[in-house]
Amino acid sequence: MPAPVTQNLEMIYNKLYELSIQIGQLIDRKIYSELITYMAKKEKLLKDAETLVQKLQGQDFDSEKLTEICTKYQKQELANIEALKAIKEEIKQELQKTAKSSKLLNAYAPYKELKQGNILDYRQ
Repeated sequence: MPAPVTQNLEMIYNKLYELSIQIGQLIDRKIYSELITYMAKKEKLLKDAETLVQKLQGQDFDSEKLTEICTKYQKQELANIEALKAIKEEIKQELQKTAKSSKLLNAYAPYKELKQGNILDYRQ
């Protein structure tokens, strides 16, 4: 019984690895709009893998090949996470620049009444 289950699990883990590579390529090419589709596929595969893992609990099987695939998958996932963190930091910096520009524009906007004093906080 464990042999077909482990083969199916191995197939799912390979698909997860390939999907993770594709996600990494999308991140590199900055095609973020398609990430949601790939993440949904990944979620379904993870649920399928969880079901198979539950079937294997308590049974004796060779886990060496599965461990190897999982290790590759984990490394790819960590690389994707690091790439997304870098992008997040870039976006954060751009938002800070935009916020500063917006504050300056609002402080010196010509349409404001001159009665109101506009004081800029130099720390911002």
